Amino acid sequence: MNLLAWFQFNVGEGAFYAVFGLVFVILGITLLVLLFTALGAVMKKAGVKKGAKVSPAPAARPEIEDGIPPEVVAAITAALTAYYSEEPRKCEFVVRRIKKS
Repeated sequence: MNLLAWFQFNVGEGAFYAVFGLVFVILGITLLVLLFTALGAVMKKAGVKKGAKVSPAPAARPEIEDGIPPEVVAAITAALTAYYSEEPRKCEFVVRRIKKS
């Protein structure tokens, strides 16, 4: 009784499939790398940057009604800054107007 009689696979054929599979995978990975490199170049040309920080708006003087002392304006701005510093996201706010209610 021949124990290897069930094994009908040619060694040369197996080597061909191994090499074919390896080349197929390498070409697929190369294609993906080229695709993402081209996509990165397009995005860079479009002005989209990875991890780009948004520049804050220029510091504008807020509109302050008459009768509000500068100390109150500073306290309001400091309170808002302290509140938003606790947020997980950065919030770059600008105080545009302070009025008496």
